Amino acid sequence: MYETGVVYLAGAGTGDPALLTRRCGEVLERAEVVVFEPSLSVELRELFPLGCERIEAVPAGVSSAVSGTLVDRAEEGKVVVRLYGGDPYHSRECVDEARALTREGIPFEVIPGVIPGVTAPTFAGIPLSPAADGGFSVAEFPLPGGGELRKSAYCRLAGEGSTLIFMTRSDRVSGLKSGLMAGGVSATTPVAIIEGGGSPSQRVIETTLEAAPDAADAPDSEVSPTPCVVVVGEVTRLRLELNWFEGRPLHGRRILITRPREQADRFARVLRELGVETLIAPTIRITEPEDWSPLDAAIEELASYAWVIFTSANGVRFFADRLRVSGRDARAFGKGARILAIGPATARALEDTLRIRADGVPERYVAEGILEMIPGEDLAGRDLAGQRSLIPRALEAREILPETLGERGAEVNVVPAYRTLPAEEADVERIRAEFGRGRIEMVTFTSSSTVRNFVEMLGEDFIGESMRGVAVASIGPVTSQTAREMGLELHLEAEVSTIPGLARAIVDYYRFSPAVDWRNPAPWVGHHE
Repeated sequence: MYETGVVYLAGAGTGDPALLTRRCGEVLERAEVVVFEPSLSVELRELFPLGCERIEAVPAGVSSAVSGTLVDRAEEGKVVVRLYGGDPYHSRECVDEARALTREGIPFEVIPGVIPGVTAPTFAGIPLSPAADGGFSVAEFPLPGGGELRKSAYCRLAGEGSTLIFMTRSDRVSGLKSGLMAGGVSATTPVAIIEGGGSPSQRVIETTLEAAPDAADAPDSEVSPTPCVVVVGEVTRLRLELNWFEGRPLHGRRILITRPREQADRFARVLRELGVETLIAPTIRITEPEDWSPLDAAIEELASYAWVIFTSANGVRFFADRLRVSGRDARAFGKGARILAIGPATARALEDTLRIRADGVPERYVAEGILEMIPGEDLAGRDLAGQRSLIPRALEAREILPETLGERGAEVNVVPAYRTLPAEEADVERIRAEFGRGRIEMVTFTSSSTVRNFVEMLGEDFIGESMRGVAVASIGPVTSQTAREMGLELHLEAEVSTIPGLARAIVDYYRFSPAVDWRNPAPWVGHHE
């Protein structure tokens, strides 16, 4: 145990949470303070623990101020995580900050992370070995210490067939190419300029050294310079055959997810594997009901119900938790009780939480689908008259299922197992800004409540103006109906009302609407939003 707090100097690697080292993930889970670079991806920031103190390392390059913060928080006995892009010891700031911690006697641990210079070529489809017969060298540009590139060993190595990799900025490409050509590197040497390597927004320009563009060449003078990796050498030609990352079906698309925070990650992972840059903006949150007594009373009489119908995975989870609180388990269900699930995710939740396999899942994952399974008699051929049916669900939901079952003679008990409320942490201004910058191509809705709260959160006037040119995707017919009622133009609906089904519908929607070919775009235009 440390007598004071401890500081973890951790490398965030590429910025993709999926590529974070396990050790980095472990210390982030325990962090009480996170000090991070402003350029850190939104997806990584979402891994910060709720309630931890978040401090941006601003201004960049002024390590003394950051060092003081690290020392102060550690002396307060806190667990501090300092996050850097790439690898910590490839950052000059990290070295200065580590020295300051040593001087003050603060314990620290350095957690390595992969550097962009090594990973970016891989994501761009450019192998560094064994295709690079002369090996490869990785360097920062401008060279540390103010060295002149034209007089450096890098120019000689390039002439001997080595691949050169420079971590630089888009506004420094002109200086880089001038220095290399002044040092004797052929103007026709193939070059790849990689921006956002490994991220869904990755862009690659394939060119020659002489024609390599600079951000300063862009017609828009307000274009901001951004980090990039420049690969110089013959191996860049292999990208034509080996480019796998940008070949994913939805590469470069930007899609807004409105699901609750605790459920958005799974959907985001599915989309990111397809190449999507996701923006998670929960419009709802799932919480317990104001009063547990109706559900508790139903659980007390659980053995008396012939039917128990679950209409969502959330309903299953809250029901299962309350069942355990009562000291009961799956044996509390009545002998011969029929347990139905509205869809495969709900059925999977039953198996995961209660170890129960649903007796039936409808072909259509809506209330009408369940009713089609029970045309007038139950699955055993018995009349529904007098049969007790329990439906644990959200406080507010469609009434067609209980009403129709009641009309058919069943005694229906609908009890609230959870509530759907507007999201507390919704960053409305951030969402508005993303729409205003034209960064969102599609908005996805996975329930009627996500639609209603989305419109209420942003306002009907803003929605009407900002949604022009933005596709609207729905998980199923009920959500689609709500979207239309709220004034949204619907562009696609999943044939199968599941997250994988919605992902397939999105792929199909974009199948004949290909993304911009970024292999040879206008130099830097649109790359630096």
